[in-house]
This record gives sequence, C-alpha cells and structure tokens, in this order.
Amino acid sequence: MVDLELLKAIEEIMDRKLAPVNQRLDCVDQRLDCVDQRLDRVDQRLDRVDQRLDRVDQRLDQVEQELCEVKEGLSEVRTGVNTLLEWADEVGGAIAFPIPKMNL
Repeated sequence: MVDLELLKAIEEIMDRKLAPVNQRLDCVDQRLDCVDQRLDRVDQRLDRVDQRLDRVDQRLDQVEQELCEVKEGLSEVRTGVNTLLEWADEVGGAIAFPIPKMNL
C-alpha cells in the first residue's frame, strides 16, 4: 500500500508542477485560435480579390477584342475616305463647281 500512496503523492506533485505549463499552453492555444480566425478572414478577402481580378481579366479580354474590331473597321474607313478623296479630286475639275480639297 505504501507504493500506491507514494505514486499518488508523486502524481500530485507532478500535477502541481505542470499546472503553470498547462496554463501557458492554454494561453498559446487561445492565441493560435485567434490567429487562425484572422487568417481565415484574410483568406476570404483574398478569395474575393481573386474573383474581382477574374472579372477584370474577362472585361480586359473583351475590350481587347473590341479594340481589334475597331482597328479593322478603321482601316476600312480610311480606305473608303481615301477613295472618296481621290474621286473628288478627279471629279472636281470636270464640273463647274469645284469641290474644295480637304487636307487631312
């Protein structure tokens, strides 16, 4: 029976000695929980930023496509205007009312 009492006494001593360590570990656990919560919020914000960047990328792709179409249309308009100017130069001398030359 003496051995059992001795073991219980050792257990109590160990519990008392380890109590401050356990308290500090509890504090560390609480702080880590707070850090985890903050990181979760940061992660959510980053997800929203990623979604917004995806939308911006889509819009930019659309703008680039429309710009290419505008460039193609501009080339056609320029060709048409040049053709009209050449025609006006040719016709301007043939009729009594001269068409004024355009300096573009």
